[in-house]
Amino acid sequence: MTHHHDVLQRCVGDTAAFAAQHWGRRPLVLRTDDVLADVLSVDDVDAVLISAARRPEIRVVRDGRTLPESDYCTPVRLGGRPTEGVVDPAKLAERFAGGDTIVLQSLHRTHPAVGHLAALLERAISHPVQVNAYLTPPGAAGLRPHADRHDVIVRQLHGTKHWHVAGLGELELTPGDALYMPTGTEHSARANDATSLHLTIGILRITYRDVLRRVLDTVEALDDPLPLGWAEGGDDLADGLAPVLRTVAAHLDATDPADVAAHERSRRRARPDHRGRLAALVHGAALTLDDVVQLRPGTVARVADGDDAHRIRLVLDDRTLQLPAVGRVAVEKLATGGPVRVGDLPGIDEQSRVTLARRLIVEGMLAVVPSPPS
Repeated sequence: MTHHHDVLQRCVGDTAAFAAQHWGRRPLVLRTDDVLADVLSVDDVDAVLISAARRPEIRVVRDGRTLPESDYCTPVRLGGRPTEGVVDPAKLAERFAGGDTIVLQSLHRTHPAVGHLAALLERAISHPVQVNAYLTPPGAAGLRPHADRHDVIVRQLHGTKHWHVAGLGELELTPGDALYMPTGTEHSARANDATSLHLTIGILRITYRDVLRRVLDTVEALDDPLPLGWAEGGDDLADGLAPVLRTVAAHLDATDPADVAAHERSRRRARPDHRGRLAALVHGAALTLDDVVQLRPGTVARVADGDDAHRIRLVLDDRTLQLPAVGRVAVEKLATGGPVRVGDLPGIDEQSRVTLARRLIVEGMLAVVPSPPS
């Protein structure tokens, strides 16, 4: 899973068909044998649950009811301080054996491989992503029939689960299968005769309504109060609305869609992938001309003109750097993503090569490529 377009295809299959026929419109079932073994397994879940996980990272549910944390948590001392809401693995195992479903919430924030999946998918679709995991015992249902306020991609990782989905009817998900449901799709699920583990990838989609709301934020007339007594009848409200609607129409008529699109792109920041960042700092402190560096996984870098002829801008996911223009060719080479020997960076002297590479390691753009074992 090295490219963001690859992960979208792993989740929904033919991406062009998905965009044209299903995205935001209707559910999709994809039958595959890809169980995302590189992302999450039952053993991974077990490791999370015994690692002092806390509420609300872990939630326990049964038939739509959330259990109190006292049923599966215990107070402990962490760093010499009493801490509430820490998962007790023994209590949790008892709850699971008794039919309760374990929910690992916001797993993209706590599990590196899931976080990497989320970062790549978010980059591919340009909409925020969140990921939960559900471990459900045989024959159990964690939640009641419901509809989510966001789009959902379900990936079945272990066991099978019986689903009822509006627009699709009854269906079984087996390991590797995927299910996409647009916002508001009614659904319910129950594990069959074996334990079920699935990922729920929530897509917090950005809509045209969101964009238009931001476009109209600058129309001051929309902040004026309605007339006093407007609900009592008469023409006061209609008379007041008429000029406001004309103002809004004029504002929209004068708005350049290309400018709006550029503004939306500028405010969109991809989720940074921090895996390996501290390790890169450790290895980068002793950087030499013979070391090889490359973009850290999930990082996108773009080089643009600076404020004057002596500067360039290096645009990263979460920041923009101003750098000397003399290093532009070297920075552009690093931004392509491939491995580069520090001593081979073009256009600058040896000391500047090391200085530039170290700076971009500190900024989170680069990592040192490990030397092959001798």
